[in-house]
Amino acid sequence: MTNMFNKLIGDKKRYRQYLRDIAALPKPYADTLTALDKYIWNFAANGNIMDALEGILHMFQESAAEGVPVGQVIGDDPVEFADNILAQYPDDLWMTKIEKKLRTQVQEAQNAGN
Repeated sequence: MTNMFNKLIGDKKRYRQYLRDIAALPKPYADTLTALDKYIWNFAANGNIMDALEGILHMFQESAAEGVPVGQVIGDDPVEFADNILAQYPDDLWMTKIEKKLRTQVQEAQNAGN
């Protein structure tokens, strides 16, 4: 119980720090990351997606420090950029969990008929 409580508190602190770090970015980066964040959370099955979001944050922080325009960082299509990031975290996406569940259920149904 204590470990679960500590994890929840730690996750909240981590997320709050992430939000503070976003707010410290120059406006185009902050606004872009906020939009990406909202998009990515639509697909997250758990809090582990924070690794992906923090990765984007670090990329944006470095790009801002080097003066690289945010459009150059994410390319022409923000959806493609976000989907490429999400593809690196398949086990943390709700769609992957639903796909696995469907495969298991269909396999079990087929095995029951044999």
